[in-house]
Amino acid sequence: MIMDRRPDEDATVVRYGVRRLLWALPLVVGYVAVGALGVALARLAVQDNPPGLFWIPIALFLAVGTGGVGLFVSRWRARRWTIALDSTGFWWLRGGETALIRWDSLAGAGIYWARGSKSLVFTLELCPQGEIDRDDPLLWKFVRDTDLIRPGLPRLRYRVDIGYSHKGYEKALRQWAPELWFGREEKPLSYPGSPDDAGHRERTAGRAGAAAGGPDMKGHRRRIRKAAGPRVTPEP
Repeated sequence: MIMDRRPDEDATVVRYGVRRLLWALPLVVGYVAVGALGVALARLAVQDNPPGLFWIPIALFLAVGTGGVGLFVSRWRARRWTIALDSTGFWWLRGGETALIRWDSLAGAGIYWARGSKSLVFTLELCPQGEIDRDDPLLWKFVRDTDLIRPGLPRLRYRVDIGYSHKGYEKALRQWAPELWFGREEKPLSYPGSPDDAGHRERTAGRAGAAAGGPDMKGHRRRIRKAAGPRVTPEP
C-alpha cells in the first residue's frame, strides 16, 4: 500500500466506481419496483386480511426491494473508487487510500472474457513474477488462486472485474505495458471465481490477535501444566 504517491498526470484513468454504479442502476430500478409492488400488496393485505399464504409472495417482493436498495447504497459508497494505469503500473485508488502493482513486478497482463446468455464478462488479469501478498488491505479482493496461464507463472494473480468496457483497459495495457500484454482469451462463464473471504478472515484474524494480544499467556499456562503432569492431591 502506498499513501504518499499518485499516478502520473498523463495516466489513463478509469472511474471504476462510477461505471459500476451506472451498470447497477437498471437492476436497482427493477428490484425497487418489485419492492414497491410488495408494499402495495402489503397495504391491501392489511385491509382485506387474506389467508396467511398470501404474505409469502409479499415477503419475497419486499426482500427483492430491500436488496435493490442495498445494492444502490453499496455502489454509491464506492462511486469514487478509481483505476489508473501509467508508466509505473496499475493503481487502485479507494477513497484516500492508494495501492500500486508495478509493471516490473508482473510477468504478464491481459484480459479474460466469457459469454453469458445475455451479456459478456471481462476481467483484467495481472500475473506476478513471484509470490504476492494475498491479504493486502486494498488488493486482497482481486487475488485469485487459479489455473496457470503458462508454465513459470504462479497460480496466485490479480483478477479485476471490468464489466463490459474492456476496450479502454486493453488500449491502456498496450500503451503502458506492451511487453506484458498476452491478449484476450475466452474462458468458461464460471471462471471469474470469488475472493477467498473465509481464508482472508482466518489469516488476518490470526495476525491481528497476535499483534494485539501480546504473549499467549493461556497457551503458556496450558503447556506448563501439560509438562508438569497430572495434579496430585495430598492425602489428609
